[in-house]
Amino acid sequence: MKSFQLSFCILVVTVLFNSCQKEYSSEHLLAPLGSWEFREGSLHSGYLDNFHTSTGIGSNAQLLTGKTFDNSGYFELKLFTDSLKAGTYRASQSQCSFLYSSGGKTIYEAKRLIGEFIVNVTTIDSTHITGTFSGTAADQSSNLVQITEGKVTIQ
Repeated sequence: MKSFQLSFCILVVTVLFNSCQKEYSSEHLLAPLGSWEFREGSLHSGYLDNFHTSTGIGSNAQLLTGKTFDNSGYFELKLFTDSLKAGTYRASQSQCSFLYSSGGKTIYEAKRLIGEFIVNVTTIDSTHITGTFSGTAADQSSNLVQITEGKVTIQ
């Protein structure tokens, strides 16, 4: 009986040690895809960490997301198109939207019902995407503000 108990204890300890291995997946951060910046009063800037196509019922969106350099703010630019091409995308025609938030609160948002917001994709090839954006957005108090000098680059 004692040998069974000893064998069982060794088995339990072995399983516990193997299951407590350190996980590294969240510690290996991916390199930024690119950068973004815009002005509304002061300069807001950061890095892009994701670019993908979001599929929905009846529409697709090209989604560029990122964070501020201190990771306190979130940036999102959506272009409602099946495939990204150089050209002009207008919020008034439901072709784009913009969101900037911090601490879970929306700081600036631009979409069709708020006012004209324009994204110009200037360069797109196999390794780079560059564009500019500007226009009317609503701030966290629903006041209309002007987003200027917006730039986005994927390298």
